[in-house]
Amino acid sequence: MLRIIGILCLMGGSIGFGWTLRGRMKERLSALYQWEQIFKMLQNEITYSKASLPEACRRIAARSKEPYRKALEGVYEEMAMNNGCSFSEIWKRHMEECLKETVLSKADKKVCMDFGDCVGYMDGEMQSKAFAQYLHRLGLEVKRLEEEIANKSKVIMSLSIMGGLLAVIILL
Repeated sequence: MLRIIGILCLMGGSIGFGWTLRGRMKERLSALYQWEQIFKMLQNEITYSKASLPEACRRIAARSKEPYRKALEGVYEEMAMNNGCSFSEIWKRHMEECLKETVLSKADKKVCMDFGDCVGYMDGEMQSKAFAQYLHRLGLEVKRLEEEIANKSKVIMSLSIMGGLLAVIILL
């Protein structure tokens, strides 16, 4: 009886491990979707509404989810104080705090952090091109991750089940 309970626990643990790995990949994809949405909203606010970067951040913060809402509000508040820091410095500081809590990879975080360096122009056309560049980069990463999830999720689940079965056979 104890062996059967042990087998069930071991199999449940190995399946849970595979499920967790697959879930983390989906969480990362969801976070990338949110960033893509934030960049599109920023682009629309600046291009069509002719809003300044701080004002665009404030408007988008109202429509964003946590932890991005807090970071965008922080960018707006600090830019409104006009303490002499550049948009790039303020963006990096707030996004660094915000991105600590996410499941994004280091490369994804770097793309989000570097965004402030390319957008602080006064020229609307240059800002629009920078947004297009970042949306393209993010779109490529989203596509790559979607394909990776489609390919790897079945493999992860199969390997976790097979690993559990192998452990059960070895322990019997």
